[in-house]
Amino acid sequence: MELNIYNRKLFLGSFLVVEATGLLAVIMTVAWVVQFKGGVVWGATEMGITFNWHPILMTLGLIFLYGNGALIYRVIPPRNDSHKLGLKIGHAIVMMITFIIMVIGLQAAFDSHNLATPPKPNMYTLHSWVGLIAALLFGLQWALGFSAFLFPKFSPEIRSILMPFHQYFGSSILCLAVAAALMGHLEKALWSNKQGYPQKNSEAMVVNFIGVFLVLFVMGVTFLLSKFSKENPAGHRAV
Repeated sequence: MELNIYNRKLFLGSFLVVEATGLLAVIMTVAWVVQFKGGVVWGATEMGITFNWHPILMTLGLIFLYGNGALIYRVIPPRNDSHKLGLKIGHAIVMMITFIIMVIGLQAAFDSHNLATPPKPNMYTLHSWVGLIAALLFGLQWALGFSAFLFPKFSPEIRSILMPFHQYFGSSILCLAVAAALMGHLEKALWSNKQGYPQKNSEAMVVNFIGVFLVLFVMGVTFLLSKFSKENPAGHRAV
């Protein structure tokens, strides 16, 4: 059985399974924050953006929405040049929304350190290093991708050179984001649930299952991106 995006039943069925793991990761992250971490506060406070927004927004934005944005050309194969342009614009918009959500999520983390009394140090954990690398690479990826493939749009020769790098770093950034999330969830669980985590209490199980669903989501997205061919039966490559 050929793995091809034009085998719609197989591809869309696989996509829905992957989508379910991502949604479960997002929903369980929200449930974890609300049930065990005191929930969130809408708007800014004297401590800036509440820290509890950080895991929610980073999981929603830099993992779930980012992964879906990367799959847009597979979920909706381009039919012609005008349709392809519409998909490019949609891809750029999804990634822009992702970037905005990511920035707010990062601000929540920095506010919780900088506005604390006394202030806490920033950027000293591996989680923060890997997360910032993912965020910076994503910003560069979006800016270069927009310039190269949408506006002002580079020459076909340069675009053909850049495309493999754009695709590779797209998947790499998602992997980095999930790696950072796994470390961040574990850090928070160990620091705030010191007694319960070794005992496998309910919060520990929620955190661990969030990590499992994040891993399944990134495995699924990268599989769909790398293993499903984009060649249609007529031999036209939809890229």
